[in-house]
Amino acid sequence: MRNDVQEPIIVKLPYGDADSEDFKAATVLHKDSRDSIVEGMFLQQKPELMHFVLGYPTVYVVSSNPEDKAVWENKHTGKLEYTVYVGETNDIVHRTSQHLNDDPKTREDWESVAQAVEKDSDSYLQYVIGHPEFNKSLTLDVENRFMHYMSSTDSVKKLINGRTNAQGDYYTEKDFNKIFSKIWLELHDDNPELFPAEQIIRDSALFKASPFHKLSHEQIEAEESILAQLSAILADKSVEAQGKEQKPKLIFVEGAAGTGKTVLLSHLFYRIYTEVEDARAQQADVENKQAESQRADKDYPAYILVNHNEQVTVYNQIATKLGLQKKFDQVVMKPTKFINRFSKPMHGSKGRGDPNKPDGKADIVLVDEAHLLLTQGDQGYSGKNQLYDLLRRAKVVIAVFDPKQILQAKQKMNAATYQQLFPKKEIENGSQTHTGKIEAAKVVELGPDEDLPPLKTDVAHIRMEHQFRMAASQEMIDWIDDFADNGHIGKLPVDPGERDLEAEAKAGDGKIRWKRKPYEVKVFDSPVELFKAIQEKAELKPDGWNGQGLSRVLATYDWKYSSKSPNSTDPNGFWNVEMYSDADGLWKYGSKPGLPKFSPIEYTEDTDTFTKNGYYKHWKSRTTEDYFCQPWNYQLTDLTESKRVGNELAWAEQPHTINEIGSTFTIQGFDLNYAGVIIGPSVGYKDGHITFDPDESANYLAKPDRKDLGDTSAENLFRNELSVLLKRGVHGLYLFAMDKSIYKELSQKI
Repeated sequence: MRNDVQEPIIVKLPYGDADSEDFKAATVLHKDSRDSIVEGMFLQQKPELMHFVLGYPTVYVVSSNPEDKAVWENKHTGKLEYTVYVGETNDIVHRTSQHLNDDPKTREDWESVAQAVEKDSDSYLQYVIGHPEFNKSLTLDVENRFMHYMSSTDSVKKLINGRTNAQGDYYTEKDFNKIFSKIWLELHDDNPELFPAEQIIRDSALFKASPFHKLSHEQIEAEESILAQLSAILADKSVEAQGKEQKPKLIFVEGAAGTGKTVLLSHLFYRIYTEVEDARAQQADVENKQAESQRADKDYPAYILVNHNEQVTVYNQIATKLGLQKKFDQVVMKPTKFINRFSKPMHGSKGRGDPNKPDGKADIVLVDEAHLLLTQGDQGYSGKNQLYDLLRRAKVVIAVFDPKQILQAKQKMNAATYQQLFPKKEIENGSQTHTGKIEAAKVVELGPDEDLPPLKTDVAHIRMEHQFRMAASQEMIDWIDDFADNGHIGKLPVDPGERDLEAEAKAGDGKIRWKRKPYEVKVFDSPVELFKAIQEKAELKPDGWNGQGLSRVLATYDWKYSSKSPNSTDPNGFWNVEMYSDADGLWKYGSKPGLPKFSPIEYTEDTDTFTKNGYYKHWKSRTTEDYFCQPWNYQLTDLTESKRVGNELAWAEQPHTINEIGSTFTIQGFDLNYAGVIIGPSVGYKDGHITFDPDESANYLAKPDRKDLGDTSAENLFRNELSVLLKRGVHGLYLFAMDKSIYKELSQKI
């Protein structure tokens, strides 16, 4: 039996110390028998390790020095903010010299690093990582995961890296995860703020939308086929040379929730952006290296749009951290902002563009969650169809689209337009389409069906099938799909999980070890018990690869909520998910009869946890065993330091939101380790299928007042809402249904 992987060799030194003697005198991060870092050990004292640092391929991390707080401390939060670079090389001494002497001549970011180091060699630190198993492919994979983690770490303000480098199969790939975890753990021991626990990173929204994910074969095939199309389109100057208007190209990336569409789009965006920028840089003079700061708003190589408040914030954070934009909303924004930017001003309206008067054209526009694009006018948008308006302002639009995630009437397409873009035959046979391959484009004329000028567009489709979100067996995924999409509650299959037989044999202690634990589905007869169970999951220590800390409770939109006005019936003005258990044990909608009037909410102080702004305060819940009352999302105040100044954490990542109830407005497009779903009174069960009653729903946005959508539109939108909620859990799904027929059926089948 093969022994476990060897320990990494990690040295740490000031970045200004750049010759071979400096490296020999560098500090080695070495652990003693008690697994603690030993201070004061130098590389030259360990000649048997020196070769792996100075003679082998290495990975290195350059970071601003945390001891220089005057420079790197955020004045608002008091926390350190790091600038980081990650690289790999066969000659660390030579590569360090290149960064400090050559790169500043062509790169503004390296110029600032070199200037800081010249003034003070300790202003930046360098970690150099060696390992006996390192080869070129393995170091590239380690480098790529470092970039993935660093771009997802809250304390890293800027990552000055170039392209992604994830590798395919190679000899030592099977050891990659173990080697990387050992490296990360040692770095975590040295600086836990810069290198937090792995699962804390993996739980973050930044991690899940990062462009540094290693793509599957299906995603690689899809990306390459899209890039091939882009190259041909952007290189074809014949139409422009003739003075004619070039037909826009529309590429739909389709697939169900959790099929890796966002990861593909993020990776594609980063590749497009960096490769186009590389080409531009090669044509530019060295003196023009600072041209980025003077760039016009319409002169970026690509833009990424998403019509979702939480997701546009995440994308903005990623793009800013990676240096793709200097500030928010330059290359990442909501569709309305992009349309306004590429429009002539509307007469008499400040800042709003006229959607009927395009002004300029972007090369490439990528749209995540394109099913959320508006198909009628709204506050801030006076057009009729955002997709149509985007196509008039871009040469190529790449749109991630899932019709089962359309949630509002104002997002639903005109039936004739939808039929043109998604022919019925192709929709019905979608699962038989060769996934990962782009289909031949077809010319579609948009506009006339919506009383808009005709716009001929080349439309192509590419489909993703492989499920990435749920760590479950295919039978379990099929069961959830059948429940969520078809309204059928079948017999719950047994998910055996995936045991780690190699680890079990190596340990020899008879204990079961998992590569993937069985997916967990539970049904509760009380929302209070479900809430407690999710709180317990949320309190689990987020450590290692399979941590299960990030868990929240969600609900169908059956309880009223308004962001514009407080709830006059609640002493705190909160809009709540509220129900009570009657004498027969049945849960009923609304406030418990005879409930005494509550005074405004109280916050209890925990004197054991002292923060910079005072004692950590906990919200005092009013929920009891027979009364459930928790506020909807976005209402409780974060009184801790977890809230970023200027850069909001995603809703589920904020610790205090464990006391709130999430909705599709906060959770669509995001993952939870465990999702607790309260199925409200609008969802029933009859004749073996889930039913929907719009009169029991508070979701007025799903109740169409448009004749062109048809009578069944509302039911489809409510079904989509339930589907989105049921498919958020990576490791498990906990359920409570107010309707006793649903509870009975679930109890019998689970």
